[in-house]
Amino acid sequence: MFPKERRRAMAAYIDAEGHATVEELAQRFSVSVDSIRKDLKVLAAEGLCRREYGGATRIDRPEPEPASEAALLHGALDLAEEDSAEHSRRAVAARAYMEIADGDAIFLDVSKTCLYIAELLAAGDKRCIVTTNMIDIPTVLAKNPKVTALATGGYLSPDMRGFTGPTTISLLEPLLFEKAFVSCSSISLQKHAVMADVMDDGLVKQRAIENTTYRFLLAEDWKFSNRAGYRFASIGDFTAVVTNESDVAVLGQIASMGIPTLC
Repeated sequence: MFPKERRRAMAAYIDAEGHATVEELAQRFSVSVDSIRKDLKVLAAEGLCRREYGGATRIDRPEPEPASEAALLHGALDLAEEDSAEHSRRAVAARAYMEIADGDAIFLDVSKTCLYIAELLAAGDKRCIVTTNMIDIPTVLAKNPKVTALATGGYLSPDMRGFTGPTTISLLEPLLFEKAFVSCSSISLQKHAVMADVMDDGLVKQRAIENTTYRFLLAEDWKFSNRAGYRFASIGDFTAVVTNESDVAVLGQIASMGIPTLC
């Protein structure tokens, strides 16, 4: 047994028994008492036991206080909102997937909704070429040999989980797509504006839009009430808006701009 594994087993034994002597541990793990003393020193430094003369004892930790009713309610509301958001993303992804045909060259940007589109492509039988700046999407698409996945490259942003910046934009410049599926952080119907949280992300989306024949805006229902950041496009730049929005007034405003909604 390696020293690290032995110390892990010793910590578990002390935790279960509450107390153990050096001699007891030396006999149990078939090592010298000097080795046991060194192990106990390491475990004590890591907070996994308490050293005492001739052995070690368990560190008793206080039981966590039960959560208050308010905290439980707040947590339940957070989970409900998260479930609602995931449902919206998957609904939009399913409708967007219907617009992809065999032989299409498409672009998917960095978003959970585009990742869900990729999952549908991975499980489906459509032959297409997918270019993306999201690092998770090629891994998902690798499951389906009918789909060719290309990553743009560029500066990798750990926060975005995708490529961004001037290099990514330059690498996109010569590429042309039949269809692009573009996410956003918010939409202002009054200003006809489509926005991203950060400018670098918006500039990549902008380049993809310019290089694409049919451009689909992915618009989950809550994005019509959000207000964020950098304006990278107008609603009129898109061929259609893919949304799960059911508010007739919102859908009517989009229709008045001459843009179809796909629900």
